[in-house]
Amino acid sequence: MPMENQSSLLPEPFGNIPQTSAEFRTVPNSSEDIGKVPQAAERKENHTLTVRETARMFESAGVARTERSVINWCQPNRQGITRLDSYYDPNERKYYITPQSVEAVIQEEIQRTNKSNEPSASEPFGSPVAHVKHPHGNTRTTEHLRIQELENELLDLKIANEGKHQMIEFLRRERMEFTNKIQAVSRQVGQLEIQSGLISSKDELQPGS
Repeated sequence: MPMENQSSLLPEPFGNIPQTSAEFRTVPNSSEDIGKVPQAAERKENHTLTVRETARMFESAGVARTERSVINWCQPNRQGITRLDSYYDPNERKYYITPQSVEAVIQEEIQRTNKSNEPSASEPFGSPVAHVKHPHGNTRTTEHLRIQELENELLDLKIANEGKHQMIEFLRRERMEFTNKIQAVSRQVGQLEIQSGLISSKDELQPGS
């Protein structure tokens, strides 16, 4: 068979075959986004609560948390997960949080508190989750807040009593000084009266008077 015919029967060069295997490298790994709460690019209608209002909701639910804790929950952690669904307004420089995410976190905190207050692990499971407005198992937090209020009231009373004692001591000293001045003036008046009496008696004893 001529060489020309044999060359026509050969397959196309291997360099013309498309390298489809390289395309698999460009497939994005979508599993990286699993478990991450995306940051809202813009404020939605349900982003209504401020950090202070959110902290008050936690306090009303019996699981008081500081505003700093709320801000930390609005920021992503090392895994890029945020505990609260929030939007940061760069113009107002504050976070706006959804009530739904706040209630969910409150329920988690209530369950955590209930577990920490359980006397033993043999208690029956399946107890209903308390509502946000009527939490159970938060007696320690309520007592702690009440103790703080009583301590503040006691401190105010101590300050008031100290100020009252200082005022009483000041008035007592002022009264004593005033009394001493009156006594000194009275003695001077008495001496003047005695001297004037002696002078008048001498005038009477002079001859030709």
